[in-house]
Amino acid sequence: MDEDATNRPADSVAAASTQALRQLARRAAGRSGADVERIVREARRCARREGRPLGWADIERALRAGRKDMPQDVRWRIAIHEAGHALVYLALGRGRISLISIEAVHGGVVHVEAEPHALETEDWMMAGITGRLAGRAAEELVFGDPVAGCGGSPDSDLGIATDLAVMLEASLGFGRHQPLLHRPMSDKAHLLALDQRLAARVNARLEECYDRAKAILTNGRDAHLWLAKTAMHQGVLEGADLKAVLDEARQRQGRSADADADIGEGNPDAA
Repeated sequence: MDEDATNRPADSVAAASTQALRQLARRAAGRSGADVERIVREARRCARREGRPLGWADIERALRAGRKDMPQDVRWRIAIHEAGHALVYLALGRGRISLISIEAVHGGVVHVEAEPHALETEDWMMAGITGRLAGRAAEELVFGDPVAGCGGSPDSDLGIATDLAVMLEASLGFGRHQPLLHRPMSDKAHLLALDQRLAARVNARLEECYDRAKAILTNGRDAHLWLAKTAMHQGVLEGADLKAVLDEARQRQGRSADADADIGEGNPDAA
């Protein structure tokens, strides 16, 4: 993979290879396994045509191929959206954020790893819905309106948030009407269409979580904008870099909360 690899210590070569692989993994965030397999095949064919072995640079070029430079205003909206998700998950302590990217194949992504032994209470589930809706809430707060990408497919933010809310009301025993009555989730759309009271309760949960996300982002506006600008500059955040950025975002959130508390108590120095 590296022309100088034969002249370098084995541990140095391994470290360089790990770093290169990590960079490729960042660029591949959001792609399916099939997409990555196809990209590697294309890179290998290009290398063979040039009569040389496959290298990391070949795969990186293949990952970049066919992708036009994204307009800055689009990148900024994606950064605001993903920073909204991250900041709300951070505020709620809902899972461990392992990746923030605005360079995924379909725009941006925030990877949140669930706690291994989390107690799936109603509050825990509602926090998950709040985090899912935070990207749309962030767009509305900063730009005045969200884009359609927040919804659409079943695995979109709105699709997953709605599924969670339906489960709370219909099958997990947390319903605000007849909570012990279990209803199958095999056809949620049909279930919502037939039961307007259920649909109203599901919508009420979604609006409650959406308002909560907006409140968190409004109170932490400085932290949100700072995190979005950092994501805009870095493109992809993970590992030690991500940890440092999230630590700073958490501190900024805390300072905002303290300032709001001081103002609420009538502290003239905070105004």
